[in-house]
Amino acid sequence: MRIARAVSALLLGLLLSFSTQAATVATTLVAQPELSRFTAALKATGLDARLRQGQWTVFAPADSAPALPPPPYRAQDLPALRNWLEHHLVPGRVLPASTSVAQAPRSLAGSGVQLWGMAGQLVADDAPVRGPAVQADNGLIYVLTQPLLPFAP
Repeated sequence: MRIARAVSALLLGLLLSFSTQAATVATTLVAQPELSRFTAALKATGLDARLRQGQWTVFAPADSAPALPPPPYRAQDLPALRNWLEHHLVPGRVLPASTSVAQAPRSLAGSGVQLWGMAGQLVADDAPVRGPAVQADNGLIYVLTQPLLPFAP
């Protein structure tokens, strides 16, 4: 009987440890099949590691978005790719009601990103947002139908 209780307690502990693991922005991005190219670019530049800590808002172009650079990435293109990605990463949680022209949150690249509604459609700068924000334990992911700016290596 004691062995059965010990085994039950051990199994319960294992189940609880698996269920309480944090779903960070980085791991949530990996779980989104429509963001595989964006996720591959983050990994190639090492920016995925930053998204595991702190609060983030990610404006991630879907794989179907035009001008989204496909892998594999050449070593000489990584600095430009990193800069392009940094325009899509904003420290903190950005909500539509919290942005204005005068106080647009700044991306890692230093550019302001506005999130606003227009005719029932959520828009980040000029890029339409597809669906509601994807929630992660440490931030939000907005899936875009186009990048915030074109990639130019």
